[in-house]
Amino acid sequence: MEAPTRENPRILVGASIPRSGHHFLADMLTAYYGEDLYYCEYYTPKSCCRSMPCTRRGKHRIVYQKSHDQDFSLAADEKEALYLIQYRQPVPEALSDRELDLKEGSGRPRLAYRKTRAGYLNWLARKAIYYRKFHDKWIAGNIPNAIYLDYGELAADPKKFLRAIVERTTGDADDARLNAVIEKTRAPRSNPFFKPRVIADSPYFDAKLLGALEAWVLQRCPLYNFQSELHGSYAGSELYGLILLKDSTEPLPAGEKKRIEVAAKFAPDHPEIQRRLAAKAIKAGRSAEGMKVLEKVIAANPYFGTAYNLLFSASAEVGLPVPDSVLTDDAFVACADSTELAIQLGNAFGDKGVWAKAAKAFELALVLEPENPEASARHAAATQAAR
Repeated sequence: MEAPTRENPRILVGASIPRSGHHFLADMLTAYYGEDLYYCEYYTPKSCCRSMPCTRRGKHRIVYQKSHDQDFSLAADEKEALYLIQYRQPVPEALSDRELDLKEGSGRPRLAYRKTRAGYLNWLARKAIYYRKFHDKWIAGNIPNAIYLDYGELAADPKKFLRAIVERTTGDADDARLNAVIEKTRAPRSNPFFKPRVIADSPYFDAKLLGALEAWVLQRCPLYNFQSELHGSYAGSELYGLILLKDSTEPLPAGEKKRIEVAAKFAPDHPEIQRRLAAKAIKAGRSAEGMKVLEKVIAANPYFGTAYNLLFSASAEVGLPVPDSVLTDDAFVACADSTELAIQLGNAFGDKGVWAKAAKAFELALVLEPENPEASARHAAATQAAR
């Protein structure tokens, strides 16, 4: 392979865990290369080619493509690429990502449930599994045409890493330009009002939950070389139960054979585990039993939309009425992110003759999908019946 030059640069491909300094790095590279660099956001533009290397960089010589590789489909063997692999200690990463995840107006579905403790547990379990898969693919893989950037190390010595990237992308680095870029990036931290992040100050700091997350990641992902900050344990924790439930490749404890049952031992009251137990009962022909479980799940977790979905489906399949106890104002919040769920909710109210609330549910469906013919017809019928 030829040595990199400005005329023959490497393709920059980011594989980064969220909140690990990707935009900090992208800003430095943009400042260094100027108009020579094309930054490919990948996720946002509707016209993105979704190709690697990018086919739409135009006149730009250098392209930097962003990916969090959430589905682990990003190719790790592109010979002309320089992979920039970024990762961060799980506790501050989780807190930073949680704050973004729950930001109002983020467009993320079922925000009401996500804000609950049960939603937090579910979210942390998915994050733990993602950390493990990212580790096994990108860290343990030890990719030769890659630069590994731990967030703490990058923040402590950005010039070192920027120089290394430039030298492996386009050849020799301009020291004066490097210094100018670093001076610009350090400027906000020189402000006397700048306050370094303290993890315990986050509104989502939970030492027990985050300690379990950290302990699991440190044990299952040793090549990150993270140091423990909370000194917690995942043994016997609810989080471990959710990880076992969601990751079929996670080994079961010694002597255990049934994944959902062992998960239920660790997190017996978690709504996702109870929902799956209810689904198992319904599938086995014990629909009334499963619906009773779902009724209790919704009573304890009124914003858990997937429980409503299963309950409505089971009710329609076996001809049993939807329990009155679940048809509350909270149901509108739980079903407000899904056209199908909102229609099902409207049907449930309609079956009870509560036409004003049926019309409200169908109106929710139309907000999500204004041209939906079923929602439109049912809304008109319910509105007429409510008069």
